[in-house]
Amino acid sequence: MTGAAGYEVDGRLVATPEIAGTGRPEVRTVDAFGQRSSPVRAVERPGDDSWRRAFAGGLDEFGDAFLERRYHLSARRGCVNPHTRSGGGLVLDMPCGDDTAVLRARALLRLGETDELGRVAVVTDAAGPGGELVVDLVPGTPDRTGPVPPAEAVRVVVDDSTAPGTRGAGVQHRFEVVLTRTGVRVLQDGAQIATSAVVPSWREASVVVGVTPPPGYPSRVGIDAIGISGPSRPVDDVTETQIVAGTLRVLNLDEGAPGIGTARAPLRGVPSARLRATVRIGDGGDLNGLVAQLGAARVPLRPVVSGWSTAAAGELTVVGDVPADLLAQTGPDALTPFVLRMPGASQAQVLESYFEVPGRSPVRTGDAPPEPAPVLPVLTAELIRVTPNDATLAITLDASHARSVAPVAGFEVYVDSGHVATLPMPGGVGGHHELGISLKGSHDVEVRLRPEDPGRQTDSVWLELSRSSR
Repeated sequence: MTGAAGYEVDGRLVATPEIAGTGRPEVRTVDAFGQRSSPVRAVERPGDDSWRRAFAGGLDEFGDAFLERRYHLSARRGCVNPHTRSGGGLVLDMPCGDDTAVLRARALLRLGETDELGRVAVVTDAAGPGGELVVDLVPGTPDRTGPVPPAEAVRVVVDDSTAPGTRGAGVQHRFEVVLTRTGVRVLQDGAQIATSAVVPSWREASVVVGVTPPPGYPSRVGIDAIGISGPSRPVDDVTETQIVAGTLRVLNLDEGAPGIGTARAPLRGVPSARLRATVRIGDGGDLNGLVAQLGAARVPLRPVVSGWSTAAAGELTVVGDVPADLLAQTGPDALTPFVLRMPGASQAQVLESYFEVPGRSPVRTGDAPPEPAPVLPVLTAELIRVTPNDATLAITLDASHARSVAPVAGFEVYVDSGHVATLPMPGGVGGHHELGISLKGSHDVEVRLRPEDPGRQTDSVWLELSRSSR
């Protein structure tokens, strides 16, 4: 309504009459002076479900908790926490802020022979004000595609710049990507909002859905459904085990590696296994020689997308077959070190890595002891090079004692209970750090370790800087 400053919906003041909810709420218009109109009761209209027919057998409404059987979720663990609603629908809680969650459907999109080649639908509130929805259709099986997708990919981005003013915060909308012989159409709730003349050259592709809430605040994103058209085929069951590299930097082939490895329990006695990893490409290095070091073994890694270019790719998913001798029932309990390597100096970073084993659960011998849970690195700190006006705070995270290491988000420094510094290190597992601080007189200094998993206990070290040490 012209002149409206907002709307009151059953006592809740909102900026737009579009809200999410159930029932038949009363809506009043509120002007800039706080004056309210007479209430209008919302009229409930039956929904049009005809769009579902395009996804017969391929519409996932997340009616169970077994998300990993149908999707790979690529995200910061602890900062993106998935769960399903009792009545269906996926919820992604993002308590850290500034995070993106990427879902790769294990079922592929296979194009047909009619004028409409294929169709993908996502029902979500991610594309509301400040948020973003990205749908990538990529030949191959990438876990992430990064800011620059592969050359043959079809990418659709829906944010504030696409059909502005048509979406309210927290409101579910249906977005459809329709591939035809003449180009791509993008629909919102059945209405066309974008087109492109791009026609895919491939016949099948992975559906990769990325959702990003408004930046800077803890948020949650809802995905009520993902639909993929075309003939449905059974998806092979796999079990994923997340593993953390000893260093998140891709090392040179001969560079020294931290003495940090990974437990061999997920590999013991299985018929086959693969290591998958996603790296963010930096300057230098030859990605054609990328390998994973698992103890003494070096596993060649190959891109899961053909025709990739180091000049264009920002993030690259690679895969390698685990050698048969690492799958034996007998052998070492741990594979140390576990790092990624490639020829030449490199600034490439490991974004995620995991084992993928056929079947719904890893095989373990009946008399084998349970594998211990990943543990946090041991935090130690000391004040060195103390002068009358400043000091150096030396912080060490030691993970050499552990068979499996839980990643940390970083650490914080407090002086006299006041926060003075934060060093983020997402996915970090160890290392030595030095921080210069300007201090005079006597002070209490505290270093707090922050795990990536918010459910883990925060560790801390107290230090005293006395006048006598100036």
